[in-house]
Amino acid sequence: MGVAAMAASLLFLLLLPLAPALVSSTPYAMMAKEARPVIKQSAKAYMEQKVQVQQGIASRSSQQMATDSSGALVFDLSVGTSPQKLSVVMDITTELVWAQCDACSTCTRLTPPATPTFLPNNSRSFAVVGCSSQTCQRMIPGEHGCTHDDDPCGYPNDLYGWNTSGVLATDTFTFGTTPVPGVLFGCSGDIMVQDLAGASGVAGFSRGPLSLVSQLNISSFTYFIAPHGDGASKSFVSWTWGGAADHQFAAGQMRTGGRRSSTPLLAAKKNQLHPDLYYVNLTGLQVDGQLLTAIPPGFFDVRPTGSGGVFLSSTLPVTYLEEAAYNVLRPELVRRIQSQGVAPVTTGDDVNNLCFLTRDFSGAKIPGIALVFDGADATMELKVENFFFAVADGQLTCLTILPSIGGSILGSLLQAGRTMTYDIHGGQLTFQTAAAGAPSPGLWPMIMATLLVWVLCPENRS
Repeated sequence: MGVAAMAASLLFLLLLPLAPALVSSTPYAMMAKEARPVIKQSAKAYMEQKVQVQQGIASRSSQQMATDSSGALVFDLSVGTSPQKLSVVMDITTELVWAQCDACSTCTRLTPPATPTFLPNNSRSFAVVGCSSQTCQRMIPGEHGCTHDDDPCGYPNDLYGWNTSGVLATDTFTFGTTPVPGVLFGCSGDIMVQDLAGASGVAGFSRGPLSLVSQLNISSFTYFIAPHGDGASKSFVSWTWGGAADHQFAAGQMRTGGRRSSTPLLAAKKNQLHPDLYYVNLTGLQVDGQLLTAIPPGFFDVRPTGSGGVFLSSTLPVTYLEEAAYNVLRPELVRRIQSQGVAPVTTGDDVNNLCFLTRDFSGAKIPGIALVFDGADATMELKVENFFFAVADGQLTCLTILPSIGGSILGSLLQAGRTMTYDIHGGQLTFQTAAAGAPSPGLWPMIMATLLVWVLCPENRS
């Protein structure tokens, strides 16, 4: 099978109307303590299968996960009265919070039978959002499947990028000991995601109106994805909301170390095609400390048409660079590695695959890559494992940076080994190389989290 590649246009969803946020003055943080070895498929399968692009993110219609590399975080939520514990995937590129609901004999579900299911009838605070409500008309205009005012407000497959459909509802979510009533979420019936690794659904952390960030008025959130080979118990995800003290917790309570840099989180431009995502200003690329001057200044900016730009993903493992930049970076890497007598190998019909025999690659000095962002000394220096990955039972080692058209995505493999803090109210992304510790259990409420890796399994394989 060939190595993953991408050469299709990036299309983006339109911004939904803003909804009022639920506001709390109580700080809260959730920490990961250990990982659950629940995934069966290896992460290397990702690099052995083609990727198709749809709506700005590689197609999610058939996703799977793995545990042997860096990827998405899964954490537990308490939903309902009395609370039911549900594990959800953290996704910063989508807004809907959704979970598998009820046993459903007529639903199409690709999730395993043992997937935990939310039972609405067991929650005294559960309420379906009706078609006549302003929430339904504002959040899902024209796509709610309503024929009568008293019908439940539905959401169709792929509206929020996860190929699941169901009805909108509200319920009480409990964070630590703090109940938050009226949180809007999706109660999913049809689920075309093949395996959520024991998780019940997804927690959207984008800036869209339905996300937890918007509904809880989260001021900042932080995650750390442990690098490949490190203990997954080092991974964590946390968030805070409220005042300045919350920001002090996010910056000061984590046991971090190493260089700390910040770059602005870009405000959406008027014509930007998907302003809910977390865009940053990537100003250039370096190889072994040398700036690639063939990439012109402003190349990664959002264009007047609304396309372009660079955003981050917590669920997509690989990184995509606009094709013209990729075509500068790739030959530079090949030239430096090949000068040591290590030549690329052909892998199938895909010309975008850049792979080397691992036995040769392991003895070579691999050039370093750094991403240069807007800001004082805002340079993210990557380790080899952030952009090369062993596949084919370890026989090949392949570049996990791939070409795209219409925009660039910084994936989770690239972010691994750094604490990533999104200061929403302050408009800053801070990244810091870290040993990843958690705050003292006695100071903050905790929930369990699991380090997982998304492996995309598209229908077409080479």
